[in-house]
Amino acid sequence: MDVVGYLHHADLLLEDAQGVVIIGGGNYVLSIGDRVFLKHQVEGNPQCFKVEISFASNQYQGLYEDQCPLRFSGNRTELTQYLSTTTVH
Repeated sequence: MDVVGYLHHADLLLEDAQGVVIIGGGNYVLSIGDRVFLKHQVEGNPQCFKVEISFASNQYQGLYEDQCPLRFSGNRTELTQYLSTTTVH
């Protein structure tokens, strides 16, 4: 999934052909255009996923492992609903 935007705090919006995901910040600073591959849930923590990151600035050479909390997963319509219910107006 490609990093396509930033949300409140350290949350990142990721998107690919299957949909959109919001992840919390991890150990690496990600930029728009970086790629994040969700691998699997961290055992004992269903909200946390192991990920592999490929940086655009490194021309996608190499993968770096990290763990990130998964805040949302769905399509664009569900994302709009999620943001309207979780954002303070």
